[in-house]
Amino acid sequence: MPSLILLKSPEGVAANKHITLTTETQVIGRDAEKCQIVIPHHAVSREHARITYQDGQYYIEDGDGRGTRSRNHTYLNSKEVTDKRVPLKPDDRIKICDFLFQFRDERFQKPSQLPAHMQRAKAEEEDDDAGSMTTIEATQGRGSAQKFLQAAPADRLRALLDISTGLSKSLELDQVLNQIADVLLATFKQADRCFVIQLDEGGRLVPKVVKSRRAGHDDNRFSRTIVRKAIESMQSYLSEDASSDASLGAAASIAEFKIRSVMCVPLATAEGKALGAIQIDTQDRVKKFVTDDLNLLTTVSNLASVAVEKARMHAAALENEKKQKEIELARTVQLGFLPQTLPAIAGYEFYSHYSPALTVGGDYYDFVPLPGGRLAVVLGDVAGKGVPAALLVAKLSSEVKFSFLTERNPAKAVSLLNDQMIRGGLQDRFVTLAALVLDPATHQVTVVNAGHINPLLYSACRGTLVDAITTEQTGPPLGVLPEYDYEAVTVTLEPGDSLIVFTDGVTDAQNPAGVMFGAEGVLQALSPSDDALQADASRPRRLGERLVNTVRKHANGRAQPDDIAVVCFGRLEAGQGPNTASSTRVGPLSGHKLST
Repeated sequence: MPSLILLKSPEGVAANKHITLTTETQVIGRDAEKCQIVIPHHAVSREHARITYQDGQYYIEDGDGRGTRSRNHTYLNSKEVTDKRVPLKPDDRIKICDFLFQFRDERFQKPSQLPAHMQRAKAEEEDDDAGSMTTIEATQGRGSAQKFLQAAPADRLRALLDISTGLSKSLELDQVLNQIADVLLATFKQADRCFVIQLDEGGRLVPKVVKSRRAGHDDNRFSRTIVRKAIESMQSYLSEDASSDASLGAAASIAEFKIRSVMCVPLATAEGKALGAIQIDTQDRVKKFVTDDLNLLTTVSNLASVAVEKARMHAAALENEKKQKEIELARTVQLGFLPQTLPAIAGYEFYSHYSPALTVGGDYYDFVPLPGGRLAVVLGDVAGKGVPAALLVAKLSSEVKFSFLTERNPAKAVSLLNDQMIRGGLQDRFVTLAALVLDPATHQVTVVNAGHINPLLYSACRGTLVDAITTEQTGPPLGVLPEYDYEAVTVTLEPGDSLIVFTDGVTDAQNPAGVMFGAEGVLQALSPSDDALQADASRPRRLGERLVNTVRKHANGRAQPDDIAVVCFGRLEAGQGPNTASSTRVGPLSGHKLST
């Protein structure tokens, strides 16, 4: 069949690509919708030239056939084609910008088979054109077209320098991978496609970069068989003819996109962990890759592996920095919801401590003044950590104030709070909360517990430390059961009595050996048998400080796994005034202080 053979392109000598001609009109240009022979180059007109057929003869004409000429013209055997169509003869050269084609017609194998007028015209044109075509003819005459497809040593060195220089200048992974693919396609003239494939955390192969030299070929399917083979063996792979490669199996070579020649090299960290692979292939049977090509690609893959690992580490560092900023912001927001001063009530002393962990948690406490001189002391713990827990604290803070100012009965106030939090969308989270409402006029404290650690009551006159509310009287955490009726217990504070409530960051604190502080540690820290504690039992602040210092001593420098919040208040003995001028918030158990 008559055909056009691409001899030369802007990238150099081409690989004798055959374009079969039909008897239908075929338009040459860069408009993929209107042209049958597409040349995707900016110098080529949208409809640059036309090849037509009539009465056994093929013709070439410039322009779109409707009177519009091409911008950079069409040349036949170094002569410009005007607005009239010109007959084509075997071995004619058609030049469109920097693309050179040869017309082949197997119907006339020898010059003697041409009609007489075509033989004379061909002889005259070959004489005129001999000088400009000598180099190409001589090269093809030696049968060495494949040499021009292989990367010359200078091209190899330039490719390595380009890639090495580019990789050293960028930490953006996508930019690095695109540059690698561009340089590889420019270096390996025989390559049709280049894939840079990443192995994700789930072990899936994800094509991060897909480059195709052929216009209109947007196929991003690569050979998973070949890529898996390279990654699993961590060895470079070369097949000069994949269609007959028995090691791939018939299904892989035939079904997987008719790949003719292919190279594949793995990408890996310095420790040998697979990152992905680079695949370069061609679907043209006359093109092939050789060992020297594979050696170059392997060297490039080593450079690329270093760049990919460095880029991933950079991205991880940026992500970690972003998370740290989010944590600091959440921590600032969370601290903003905690009271800045302690209550000042005649005959009572208050103490509070908040120690944030390295990650943001959901510990919360507040003092809510109520009508009639009463005061609600609440301490809660939102399930989970991080920014979501901190944001939920913000909602909890506002709902606590609403509920206790709306409902006078503490038990009903907690029930209302529970319903408010559920309607607000806790999803799979919950909140433990202890609420203690103090009436200084009667010295009575109403205790309601929603799934929290039981508050402790220290009795100075009896020298005992007991739960202020029993486990049987404790209801579920907020957000678990809607419309739940919580139970309240009322205790009367005698002079010297104190109430202590804290979050599980206290009991969960661990020492360097991993031993938790636990409930036993709390009881030992606040043991009524301690003479020093009994001598200072009228000071609730001492109780709180003693508990916090004992936990710090137990941790012995180990980072705390959770936030710690402690609130302690009590009735002073006669003649002792409150010492509640400020609220002390201590940082992590290392002793860092956050001023108020």
